Amino acid sequence: MISTADTPVNLADLSKMTEQERNDLLIQIRERRLRSVKIYEELSLMKNEARKEQLEGQLLKALEMFNKDLLRVDKAMTSLENRAVKLRSIELEVEQL
Repeated sequence: MISTADTPVNLADLSKMTEQERNDLLIQIRERRLRSVKIYEELSLMKNEARKEQLEGQLLKALEMFNKDLLRVDKAMTSLENRAVKLRSIELEVEQL
């Protein structure tokens, strides 16, 4: 049974209620509180999910940047190895003269 006697504007007079009405009122108050708790929990989950998505986006971007840097390092290492081979061949040629 939903009581309309207790509202934020019109508070119920507990002294004029039967025990059953008081119990019903208590149940209504608990249900209202439970609805608020459920809404809070849902919003918290949504916030956590949004944060997780944001972090996953940051992770993907950081991984992309890491991969680009790694490719540049690989290219630079290949270039250095080629120069080292060229230097060694020049040194060998100088030694033969």
